[in-house]
Amino acid sequence: MRTVLAFAVGATILAAACSSDDTDTSPTADSDADALAIVLSEDEIQLTGGLSRFDDCDALLAHLHEEYAARVGPWGFGDGGRGGPMFDDDDMADEAMEDSDDASSQSHLPVEGVDFSGTNVQERGVDESDIVKTDGRRIFALSQGRLVVVDVRQRRVTGSVQVIEGWSSEMFLQGDSLLLIVRVYDSYDQGAHGTQTVLQRIEVRDGRPSVAATLRAEGDYLSARSVGGIARVVMRYDPQRNFPFVYPRSEAGEDAARRANRDAVLASTLDDWLPRYTLRGRHPSVGDRLTGCADVHAPTVFSGFGVTTVMSVAIDGDLDPSSSTAVTAPGDTVYASTDSLYVATPGWLDAGQFSDDAAWERAWRDRRTSVHRFSLDGSASAVYEASGDVLGTVHNQFSLSEHDGRLRLVTTVQDSGVRESESYVRVLEQRDDRLVEIGSVGGIGWGEDVQSVRFVGDIAYVVTFRQIDPFYIIDLSDPADPRVTGELKIPGFSSYLHPVGDDLVLGVGLDADAAGVVHGSKVSLFDVSDAAAPREIDVWNIAGVWNDIGWDHRGFLWWAPERIAVVPMTSWQRFSGAVVLKVEDRLIRELGRIEHADDDTASGATDCRHLTAADLPSDDYDEFATELEYRVMEGIAFACDPSESLPAGHYCANESVLDREARDLELLHDGESVWSCWENAEPQAIYRSMVIGSELWSLGAKGQDFDPRRQNRLEVHDLADLARKARIDM
Repeated sequence: MRTVLAFAVGATILAAACSSDDTDTSPTADSDADALAIVLSEDEIQLTGGLSRFDDCDALLAHLHEEYAARVGPWGFGDGGRGGPMFDDDDMADEAMEDSDDASSQSHLPVEGVDFSGTNVQERGVDESDIVKTDGRRIFALSQGRLVVVDVRQRRVTGSVQVIEGWSSEMFLQGDSLLLIVRVYDSYDQGAHGTQTVLQRIEVRDGRPSVAATLRAEGDYLSARSVGGIARVVMRYDPQRNFPFVYPRSEAGEDAARRANRDAVLASTLDDWLPRYTLRGRHPSVGDRLTGCADVHAPTVFSGFGVTTVMSVAIDGDLDPSSSTAVTAPGDTVYASTDSLYVATPGWLDAGQFSDDAAWERAWRDRRTSVHRFSLDGSASAVYEASGDVLGTVHNQFSLSEHDGRLRLVTTVQDSGVRESESYVRVLEQRDDRLVEIGSVGGIGWGEDVQSVRFVGDIAYVVTFRQIDPFYIIDLSDPADPRVTGELKIPGFSSYLHPVGDDLVLGVGLDADAAGVVHGSKVSLFDVSDAAAPREIDVWNIAGVWNDIGWDHRGFLWWAPERIAVVPMTSWQRFSGAVVLKVEDRLIRELGRIEHADDDTASGATDCRHLTAADLPSDDYDEFATELEYRVMEGIAFACDPSESLPAGHYCANESVLDREARDLELLHDGESVWSCWENAEPQAIYRSMVIGSELWSLGAKGQDFDPRRQNRLEVHDLADLARKARIDM
């Protein structure tokens, strides 16, 4: 049995299919139906967002057959890319000090926010997975495909364990247990295929980690949050690869391909639609589907191809995937408070539905974002509660915020060329299983893109940018009547905003001239004490050096006890490392910079033999038969044995084929292998920084993007003068 609730808006027909509980489906005067509308066609008939529930698996499968068979095209789901889902604090420190009074009397363990800094998160009490974690005594990081444990006091590696390798790896820490989450592609273990999310529970005993269990789930990892030691892992699954779809060679074959693909959908089973998992641990087992039929929900209005699953697992418990729930819609943006988890995604557009470019342009401007709420009540599972949708698309997770039981979010409405755009702050309230818009304010950033958002209590700060940076303040004290109270226009823009107390907000972003041309990094200090007249009271900037804090806020560190901000920055020519700034007396002052340079070693210094033309049988290019000969002539080939140091300041790689060629040419001595080394091939970047006691620890390596397969490095600097105290190669 399927339970559905739907209202037609802007049309003369009202239809509802209700459950047997006689739920009142009549629209009320205060239910802002227009704000919840989803465009279904050019006739502008709109339906509110909501979810269908299913009493049994037969009803779920029938629904999937009906919805997808009507929309599958000659290229399968998504119409070959032309349709388908479009993915285009001082106060905190004070609270930590208060909490520590009781904690310190009961335990000698370090306290986050007082003795050490944790991951930079959006919401207090909601941890976010990251590439490094610390409890103030130990640091856990990834290096060379291993999870490495570092003792802070001894400044040494105490143990490591090989872990699953993938595109990206993040982790949670709870006591002596870690939950590692890895995005893996094209793994064919036990019949699984495509993109997978792998969870590994790691136990640490006496400084040595070991893998206790490994769970492989079909689906692409989106994001994860942890509240009270329970991790909520959000994954997106694309079922297209499970269907024997055919594709036309020309336009003439599209109708036949569409019919064949429709038949494939109608012949499918639930195993074709829902992700599966395998689990290995002390008692290996092979699981079935991640989610039971009763825990799968479908939007009342088609929201795109795919399945979003929220899997709940205890960080320090068994990897039990049974507490999972799913929505038959693709997920995109994940946000969580201590009480709720929200998954948002832009609405689906069928390109074949529109008769001309003008109709497509109208539909593009009318795109809506669907939002699904799951409650986090401390139990094992995240329980689906409600759905809604709003006009426009969201920028990132900071565009959403829950306050006093209501969801506030910032959306942007724009045409396909981003020539015209306008942003809104909207407020949604849950009514039964619907998220209903109860208030909104627009006119924000005409013709501009949202660059950053931060909600603080009843206030929202929004930054947009095209040529200049308008910094907006929005008053949300009356949720039904949000108001823009102040605006400030300055060059450049802030891609990340962080409240630093005393009516001050720190903005990290990029500097730009009056024409909007970006030319370096910028940190701004805003005085927001007067909501009608925000002011930029100080600026720090650097030309030709960039930061990506707007893409990954976890790289930013604000250490409230000392009012210190640490911002990683990268440049190929000037500076790569982290800048340490002091925010004091309403000013920004640079304390210094830290770099992961090789200690007192001249660039290129090495114990290895530099192979030259004199080592080759001939220096005539016409006679070369191997790749190694060209590498030697380029001056980048070295013969090294394991005891010799590679060229300092270089990026080096060993390839087995070059070793074979070198042996054939009799270029190697016993124990040597060939390394190709490029000078300054990649900058020495810093990805994360942590304060532990009176020291500043930083994680870095060569390369602008963190790679767990590289040999990553931890460095220790004195927090007072930034002098280097130790280096730990992991």
